[in-house]
Amino acid sequence: MKTFPFLGPFLPDTPLAWYQGASISPHTFLGHLGHCLKTWPSSSHVINLCQDRYAFLLGFAAALLRKQITLLPLNRATESLQEIGKAYPGCLYLTDSNETIPGIEKLSLNPSQLKGSSPIERPLIPYDQMAVIAFTSGSTGNPRPNYKSWGSLVQVAKKTGQRLGLELRRKDILTIVSTVPHQHMYGLETSIMLPIQKGWAIYSGRPFFPEDIRSALTTLPPKRILVSTPIHLRACMLEHTQFPALESILSATAPLSQALAHQVETAAQTKLTEIYGFAEAGTIATRQTARELNWHLLDGLELASCASGYSVSTSYFPDPVPIPDSIQAQGPHEFSLGGRPSHMVNIGGHRTSLEELNEKLTSIEGVTDGMFYIPDEGENPGDRLVAFIVAPGHSQVSILTALRKKGDPVFLPRPLIFLERLPRNPTGKLPRETLHALFQTHLSSTGQKIIS
Repeated sequence: MKTFPFLGPFLPDTPLAWYQGASISPHTFLGHLGHCLKTWPSSSHVINLCQDRYAFLLGFAAALLRKQITLLPLNRATESLQEIGKAYPGCLYLTDSNETIPGIEKLSLNPSQLKGSSPIERPLIPYDQMAVIAFTSGSTGNPRPNYKSWGSLVQVAKKTGQRLGLELRRKDILTIVSTVPHQHMYGLETSIMLPIQKGWAIYSGRPFFPEDIRSALTTLPPKRILVSTPIHLRACMLEHTQFPALESILSATAPLSQALAHQVETAAQTKLTEIYGFAEAGTIATRQTARELNWHLLDGLELASCASGYSVSTSYFPDPVPIPDSIQAQGPHEFSLGGRPSHMVNIGGHRTSLEELNEKLTSIEGVTDGMFYIPDEGENPGDRLVAFIVAPGHSQVSILTALRKKGDPVFLPRPLIFLERLPRNPTGKLPRETLHALFQTHLSSTGQKIIS
């Protein structure tokens, strides 16, 4: 039976994680894991809600060793979690906080309270063992389960690490600090799987604000990688955050403009790599956004045309996986990204995409966040585009004037709705239903007809 180790090439006394200011060695981790396994309950599935990254790692490892599948919910809303409980009867939920989910058995985990225990052997996990069920983003329709084997998670981690091309010595201590939740596929792949497979350390916290990010990075040994999103990186640039020396920065696609990528690289004096993927496949491609427009597939992946556009195949996919975005192939291993088909905008024969419009909106100086919205038919008089914007000091006139200079006026939003902040989820996304609710609130506040 083919297996892959849970832990990569860690030296015995090097940090596997930084937890509450102290380093956790592989030896200590295996002792903590052994302690957990002594009382770990039986179940087929576990909803891992641990907010601390080290607690999540312990729960993830224990579930794998008990042949349990970890469920990664889209959000922490009680009703959403109860729906998962109904879909997977008998599942448990693991938490490191006091939250309760009526109707689902609770399992608590606090690493600081684990007693010393003899470390278990370094685990070997069967390649084909089902490890995770991740759910599609709510911004693309109704959430659907996506099954991930242990082998596929390991392959993505190894290929992503190879793509970064970092030159490290055997004894170098490299730590990944992430601003994104590990319950999301991007967070799981980059802040859990990538470090444990490459022998790098995990920072257990999840800094959010620019000063928190700077502080977390500066408390660690010199070699660090920041995993983040364009929203977090833009906030750091607006506050002129002083980054310490970094080996690399990884960013999700939200989208990330080339101008912001240049700015971040200059401020951090390192290279920024943008990650492209989706729940059905995980990470499939990267680009160095400050220098590249096209995306490059990870080694061993290949594009092919299919009924819906293009699919991607590799040895660890049982079947080719359709790519949900509109792309232009530049050969079997390279492509340019056009956006989701549902994000394409056609007004009077003029075409663009929401991604392009959002990039133009957020590139206006003084705009801290913004998002275009395509209303449902009849929802907005004249079926005009709507835009939500966070831009202290700007007015309707100044924003519309700036947009006119950047593109076709047929795409100017009516209305342009100013907000103090956009209610993005922890990975920086704004699902369509959230934008719909925002627009309905605006219509209600202005006395206009609300379309349900």
